[in-house]
Amino acid sequence: MRLLVVDDDAPSRYLLESVFSARGHKVESASDGEEALEKARANPPEMIISDILMPVVDGYRLCIEWHQDARLAPIVFAYYTATYVEDADEDFALSLGADAFLRKPMETHTLIHTIEKIHRETKVLKRSAKRAPAEEIAVMRQYNERLVAKLEKKVADLQKTTTQLRLTIDLLSDEVSAKDALIRRLSDELAKQTTSS
Repeated sequence: MRLLVVDDDAPSRYLLESVFSARGHKVESASDGEEALEKARANPPEMIISDILMPVVDGYRLCIEWHQDARLAPIVFAYYTATYVEDADEDFALSLGADAFLRKPMETHTLIHTIEKIHRETKVLKRSAKRAPAEEIAVMRQYNERLVAKLEKKVADLQKTTTQLRLTIDLLSDEVSAKDALIRRLSDELAKQTTSS
């Protein structure tokens, strides 16, 4: 099978390339959705395995554009993600036309067998129906909601980390002040002892 692996994380991309190449599959890779579309349009794969959180064109946008292309739409599309892992993320991914939604990490042998099974079972059922304009609007609304939800979570996580960092800095500052005071006191006592002797 000819696979297109899309992931902005070089080690993850290399791992998938190595695993599937060792299994005898031909693997091409891309670091974002834009590069994936260029490569797929030049030489369509039999299946795409894509991350979601990527720069330039993310995995959701890639799936939308993938299914708008008559040549690419029939190709099996699977997500393999570590960031978008909630049920709502999966529901949205499948509503975009993805054939599978897999969460990282998976054991290598499980991933290989799962991908091969998805390809076997799905390639026969693929269709290339275009969405109606009303459906497109609903999809874009959901797309924006998923992105906003993920950004809000990232902001909340960042705020929590920032708060923890400030507390740690305050504790360290207090500790440094206490040690400075102790050093001054010991220096004063040492100076008194030196002058008295």
